Amino acid sequence: MEADAKDNAYFSVDSKGLLAFTEQGIAEYRSYFGKAGIDIRTIKSVEGFRKARQAASPFFDDHLAAKVKKGEKTLERRLLIAIAESNEDEIKRLERLLDAQDKGIKLV
Repeated sequence: MEADAKDNAYFSVDSKGLLAFTEQGIAEYRSYFGKAGIDIRTIKSVEGFRKARQAASPFFDDHLAAKVKKGEKTLERRLLIAIAESNEDEIKRLERLLDAQDKGIKLV
C-alpha cells in the first residue's frame, strides 16, 4: 500500500491533511503498530503513518505470518507462512511438493 494515497480502504486524508483510519484500517494496523508501542489513535497524518510503519517494520514478518495463517491451509498458504517465518527447510520441502503437484504427481 502506498502511504501517499489520499484515500484508500485503510484511511482517508482530508483537505487539511488529517488522516482518519477506516474500520478496515484499524483492523489491519492496530496490532501491527501496537507491537511497536504505537497507539493507532495517535496517528493523525500521512507523515505520522509513515513514521509508525517505519517504527513497526521490525515486526512486519510476524504481522505477515499472522495474516497468512488465517484460512485454508493449502500448500501455497503453507509456503507463504514458511517464507514469512524464514523457515528454510520448510520452504524447500513445500517447494518440492508444489513442483511435484505441478507435474501432475498426486500427493497423498
